[in-house]
Amino acid sequence: MNHCVINLKAVSGAFILFCMVLGCAFICVASQEVAKPLTLEDAFYKALKQNPVMQQARATVKKADAQVGKAISAFLPKVDLHLGYSHSDNPVMVFSNKLNQAEFTPSDFDVAKLNDPDYRDNWQYQFVMVQPIFNKGREYIGYKTSRLFQSISNLGYKQAAQGVLFMVEQAYCQALLAREKVDVLESAYKTASLHEKLAEKRYEAGLVLKSDLLSATVQKTKVERQLFEAESDFRIALAALNNAMGEDQSLKWKMKPVDFENSDQQKLSSWISMAKEHRPEYFMARRQLKIAEYQYRQALFNFLPSFNLMGIYEGDRQNMAYFGGDSWTLMATMSVNLFNGFGDRASVSAAGADRKKAQARLRQVEQQIELEVRQAFYRFQTAKKQLRVARQSVKQARESQKILRNRYSNGLALMVELLAADTAVKETMLEEAAARFHARLAWSELRRKAGVLGLKILNKLEQNNARR
Repeated sequence: MNHCVINLKAVSGAFILFCMVLGCAFICVASQEVAKPLTLEDAFYKALKQNPVMQQARATVKKADAQVGKAISAFLPKVDLHLGYSHSDNPVMVFSNKLNQAEFTPSDFDVAKLNDPDYRDNWQYQFVMVQPIFNKGREYIGYKTSRLFQSISNLGYKQAAQGVLFMVEQAYCQALLAREKVDVLESAYKTASLHEKLAEKRYEAGLVLKSDLLSATVQKTKVERQLFEAESDFRIALAALNNAMGEDQSLKWKMKPVDFENSDQQKLSSWISMAKEHRPEYFMARRQLKIAEYQYRQALFNFLPSFNLMGIYEGDRQNMAYFGGDSWTLMATMSVNLFNGFGDRASVSAAGADRKKAQARLRQVEQQIELEVRQAFYRFQTAKKQLRVARQSVKQARESQKILRNRYSNGLALMVELLAADTAVKETMLEEAAARFHARLAWSELRRKAGVLGLKILNKLEQNNARR
């Protein structure tokens, strides 16, 4: 009986231990974050929505929209309420307050009362309306420049978006490259392990020296260290990608591959023309010139008079509980600046200098855009050639490795030669992956310098916002 009890206790203890191990395993599996699928287009949309740079650009656009509303308000009448209270025995104030309060009587003409009146209270309110007519063109110029600044802010948003999209594409491709580097080194590690086993068998058979086995082991250890570093680089690349998208940097993604090679055959002149049609910086410089021209016109308008209409409705009370006097006034005012120490003339000269500066700035931007497009075009052409050469090198290295492996198996080659062939395959594959990465980035840079990077996505988002 005791033996049965002990067995039952042992079984129950083992069952509990099994459940605990199973529960811990379940928790560990559940806690592991599953990598979500991610395409480059998905990354673009995430970045345009969440990247802090884009959030700042949207805030700038919103502010520019508000400035347009503020400029329009300058054409509308302004209405203010003025409230005041006075307690005085000043003869002039007492006299005028009685008149305004509609409480003036014939006895108030008494000289003694006029010279030495009693203290008198006055509660006053005024509704003052001013309708601008023409104030040296400030309302008109303010509205026109606000619309230009609004357009510049929209172009700035597009410029920021293209910069962010390029950063995302660079981070995305860098992560793909890091992942591929891990795959290449894992394959190289497997190859090094096989060659180590091959050297071990041949050493045990007495066909080679122990140095062959040691060399193969050293080669495997070297590749293993490189693999550890590549895995770390991949995690860093994922964090950089998440940072570019505005996501939590600890997220993991299963990225879809992209086309690293592009066979675009457009001529340089086509890309330059495309840049002049789409680069935000070019249109921003043109609008800056237009703003300078309006500011020059504003400086000339300062020599003109100002016209305004004004209406005042006023109420005065001796006591707020009693009825007093009310009055209203309509007036038209004109202000002419006859002389201000030649300040207006200096303003015209300064505005003219700003206009010439903006004209030179426009030419500088146009020349800079053409130079950037040329540089990006030549880099793209070079990257395509380098990719073709890198792929040919991979083919040659693999063929050499295959030949040397067969020769070593038959005792016709040295381990050093075989290991050198392994290293050549690994290095050429890494170089080919880097060449594809640079070719893709050169293509992206060319589209960015031409102002067409992400243009379809931006146009689609603009259409969706217009429908809302």
